[in-house]
Amino acid sequence: MKTIIILIIVALLASCPVWAQSEQYKQSMNQAISTMQTHNEKSTPADILASANQFERIAGTDPKEWLPYYYAGLNYVYLGFMGKDETEKDKYLDQADVNLKAAEALAPENDELAVLKAYIAQARMVVDPMNRWQQYGPLFQAGLAKAKSLNPNNPRAFVLEGSSLMYTPAQFGGGPDAACPVLKQASEKFASFKPATNLSPMWGQKQIEPLLAKCK
Repeated sequence: MKTIIILIIVALLASCPVWAQSEQYKQSMNQAISTMQTHNEKSTPADILASANQFERIAGTDPKEWLPYYYAGLNYVYLGFMGKDETEKDKYLDQADVNLKAAEALAPENDELAVLKAYIAQARMVVDPMNRWQQYGPLFQAGLAKAKSLNPNNPRAFVLEGSSLMYTPAQFGGGPDAACPVLKQASEKFASFKPATNLSPMWGQKQIEPLLAKCK
């Protein structure tokens, strides 16, 4: 009996570091996500970069978790839109790709990562639309198609598609008439979407609110 009790105590002690690390991971992620959610149109590139670095530090501590790489990549996408010139934007998007690949190695068939891949392609294209649309346009569409095939209820795929259509001239298949039905789909999917955990991606709804106003 004494031997059994000792074995149970040893097993519990052995599991404590894992439990503590898991709790520390959740706490770090919640704090980093909370900070990221405070960012708005007035946030500076330094603010966004600080968020990216924060998630990269978590990824370094918990390299088996894909979400820190995902959020770091997402922040670098935001920086890709904010960079002062083509070189700086591409530098940030290179980092987004590095984090995306690290996340894909851990979760290869993941709809959120497919959305992020499309988002990176879109940001690359926006850097120089005239010269890049042929290369990155198909990658953007492929990312969205994969995300929808993996999870038709993920609203973020429709957020990116609708936003892209809204800013595409009507003569090239875009404009409000093309964008509004897709944006309304995104809004409907947000109404019923349930994230897997409280750390899972939830962005996109506020992003399309001003665009939906144009649909009215």
